[in-house]
Amino acid sequence: MTEPDRDPYIIASLRKGLDVIDCFGERESWSLTELSAHLALNKATVFRILHTLQEAGYLARDEDSGRYQLGMRFYSLGHTAVRHEQLKWQALPPLMTLAETTGETVYVGILYEGDAVVVQIVDGIELVRMHSFVGKRSPAHASALGKVLLAYMPDAEVDGYIAQYGLKGFTENTFTDPSAFREELRAIRDQGYALDREEMARGLRCIGAPITDHSGRPFATVSLSAPVDRMTPERIGALVPQVKDAAFDISRMLGSPSLHRRSSGTAA
Repeated sequence: MTEPDRDPYIIASLRKGLDVIDCFGERESWSLTELSAHLALNKATVFRILHTLQEAGYLARDEDSGRYQLGMRFYSLGHTAVRHEQLKWQALPPLMTLAETTGETVYVGILYEGDAVVVQIVDGIELVRMHSFVGKRSPAHASALGKVLLAYMPDAEVDGYIAQYGLKGFTENTFTDPSAFREELRAIRDQGYALDREEMARGLRCIGAPITDHSGRPFATVSLSAPVDRMTPERIGALVPQVKDAAFDISRMLGSPSLHRRSSGTAA
């Protein structure tokens, strides 16, 4: 392995900070003196690292003893990581059922840095189908995956999303006007599902429904996509309850009081 100090792409100060963090896997708490000796670094350097991590919420300092321990930021990140890993595998059986009964490709996605990100996928059996992959990212405002999650955000957060990421047009159907987009999100929230009407790519239509966590808050989406010739209004009307049922099943397995009842609602 290349030595860290010989690798031109390694940020030395960041590496030292990570070395400090790793120490908390060995014991629950450390003093400045203990860490300095353990890592063979001078106290001034270790103090700056500890202070930076403390200010960012990654470490907490006991005022009486002066010792440091992991902060709430790590617990929050750990909870998120566990939740997403749990989502990935809990979603698989309902997704497989949905793909089998509809013949279409189905996904689960989350919102990350303004994009809808696929975290699980099951391919359909149709000869002509939509191909995707775990990790694929799409602008949230132009996808059923993303619009579902944006729809349940507070208005101020939606405004922040628009200000930061904008509403870039991909086809003539993409929502690029903020007022029209907000109306679209209100409609999604009212009906409990989203449609992508060739907004990301011509010839592709998608349906999305929210997955909720143990508190009932939407944090992921089940989506089904297919070529436009198989997504007629009549078929969309039949598919919407099936997509919502899959979202319901996944939400239930995650311990959620789901937003919607099984097979509730029909496509507009």
